[in-house]
Amino acid sequence: MRKKVRLKHFRQLFTCMIAVAMVAFLLSPVAGSAQIKELKIGIGVDADTLNPQEQTTTLFQNICDLIYGNMYYQDPAGNVHPRLLAKHEVSEDGLTWTLHLKKGVQFSDGALYNADVVKQTWDRILNPKMRVPLRFAVSMVKECVKIDDYTIQLNLKYAFAPLNATLSMALVSPISPAALEKYGEDVRQHPVGAGPYVLTEWVKGDRIILIRNKTYWGKAPTVDKLIFKIIPEAITREAMLRTGEIDICYKPLPSNVAALKAQSNIKVEMPLDTRTIFMGLNCQKGVTMNKKVRQAFNYAIDKKAIVDRILFNTAQPMDGPVSPKVFGYAKMDHQYDYNPEKAKQLLKEANFDFSKTINMRTPNGRYLFDKQVAEVVQAYFQAIGIKVELRTYDWPTYVAGLLKPIEETELEVFLLGWGPLFLDADMALYGQFTTEVNPPKGLGSSFYTNTAYDEIMTASRKEQDLNKRFELLKQASGIVWEDCPWIWLHVEKFVLAYSSKIKNLVVTPTEKFYPTYITME
Repeated sequence: MRKKVRLKHFRQLFTCMIAVAMVAFLLSPVAGSAQIKELKIGIGVDADTLNPQEQTTTLFQNICDLIYGNMYYQDPAGNVHPRLLAKHEVSEDGLTWTLHLKKGVQFSDGALYNADVVKQTWDRILNPKMRVPLRFAVSMVKECVKIDDYTIQLNLKYAFAPLNATLSMALVSPISPAALEKYGEDVRQHPVGAGPYVLTEWVKGDRIILIRNKTYWGKAPTVDKLIFKIIPEAITREAMLRTGEIDICYKPLPSNVAALKAQSNIKVEMPLDTRTIFMGLNCQKGVTMNKKVRQAFNYAIDKKAIVDRILFNTAQPMDGPVSPKVFGYAKMDHQYDYNPEKAKQLLKEANFDFSKTINMRTPNGRYLFDKQVAEVVQAYFQAIGIKVELRTYDWPTYVAGLLKPIEETELEVFLLGWGPLFLDADMALYGQFTTEVNPPKGLGSSFYTNTAYDEIMTASRKEQDLNKRFELLKQASGIVWEDCPWIWLHVEKFVLAYSSKIKNLVVTPTEKFYPTYITME
């Protein structure tokens, strides 16, 4: 009898122990195996490069974040948190930044992460012979000096308060030195970093596949495999989301957002973005060299109608050169409200030649209804007698055209978006309109140049008093708003639709999303 009781108690105890172990396993971070085998993400365009220093496109900087990791991580509120960089100190004059690196980190190929690697990264970024389209964001850095194995020092030309947020950009993420030695500049096709994921397959025009980095120094991702499926047509991405063929749909059709929201098995997020959408106007070639023509083009377009009728309120009209999400935003007193008669008058004053055909270009699938918006702009131009030829390009070809110098560029009127990667107007006002960023050095593809504007923006970078800095940014905004190097269209909302089973997906107003630690019901 006692033997049976002991056996019964043993079985109960054993069962209890198994139950406790299972609960502990389910509630603890996954170390040896991921909770979710794969996540399929539908995107509209393919990458041109996965070298973080060569990036021009937020979506692929997002993927670079997953492969390389970040020095600092910027959360949706704009706060920065230690990652590959443990902490930093700034000298009293703001000209010396001492960076303390995270210890115990290695790249996914086994190469060590240390001060030599970070110095190599900065040397490459600052080398004018290297292709670094976003170099302007760190152009205040004069040099990088190694202090010891896990400490470097950035010496600045002038103090720049938002540098800590700048350190969250993929731009400054280090590449494995072993990969650089093995692949050279072809590392853009063979990325190796110290992030939570590793590139395992890249089939051009079809898919980019990342798998969990088993040697990642941080908390193990909860998803074993991320499949970025390249699906140019948004309506196809939506259909695949509805049928469960993909789990996340990047930028669905604005016209279908309401219907997607109505489905209980789909969640839609659409925070106001830092991204502005515009028609770039070449300020150094063709008819758009004339400011009155550029202003006329702004009056010719009904931006509110585009937002209401084409974009179904997945955006809001621009009322200043930058998004309301960033520090330095100011609504301009004068607005370019729809006024076709005013447009015609300005064109008459500019002696505009209506017999000429304007060359307009647009990507397809990169931004919300990008091709459709370009077609509407074309129609508005034609309504006041302007002849327009519209051409559509795939994204890698489009980007290549944006980077050509003025003597080679074919750009005249072109649809583009610009999304600052941290919540400060500098990245927009400096990064698009200063002479320094005219291609091929940068991405200011309107080739705008204004000495007074450049001086104000340089002063804004050096100013440490926030109120004074804001006034300088506002003054710069007023100048560029008057000169119209863009047709000021709208500020996007970052529309992301995904399965309602997904929980804890991080979505930011800088147009990034992180599925690293999601859970699924």
